[in-house]
Amino acid sequence: MEEDEYKATYQEIAKNRCVFEKALTNNQCKCRFSEHFWLADREGYACKSKEIANDCRYLLEKLRENSRFVLKVHVVGEQLPHNADIRVQIGGLRGLRAVLNSDDQKLHGDTLIDDIHALIETAQKQYDNMNTLPYSEIVKSIASYQARKHGKGKQSRDTD
Repeated sequence: MEEDEYKATYQEIAKNRCVFEKALTNNQCKCRFSEHFWLADREGYACKSKEIANDCRYLLEKLRENSRFVLKVHVVGEQLPHNADIRVQIGGLRGLRAVLNSDDQKLHGDTLIDDIHALIETAQKQYDNMNTLPYSEIVKSIASYQARKHGKGKQSRDTD
């Protein structure tokens, strides 16, 4: 499948693109509003609701904006490299969970986020809106998040 054809088909399937798709495909998060699909040999996620997709998009924009210094990005809105975007998505959601559940931070740490939208709903109730979230605290989780390493340096279990 040619790339242009792939992109057109993807946009048709995922009318409401899930902006936390990288977190979902890395099996670090789930969301009750996500719809998983396969297109050619690639997987993707769409959102069942345009309004909820907009909430997620806004949160991700705020996470990216507030993590510019940590990621050494100078221009707001600049497309992030793949691994940096994974750090923002997973680290940002874990950081949000940590500030919402400060008593349970050690309990949850690196565990799966069960429902992205439930986390956003809780944040909106607790902080009134996305602008008043404690981003300086959330960004600490983005800074400390390390994506899983693959390939180099990985020792085989079959060696004696």
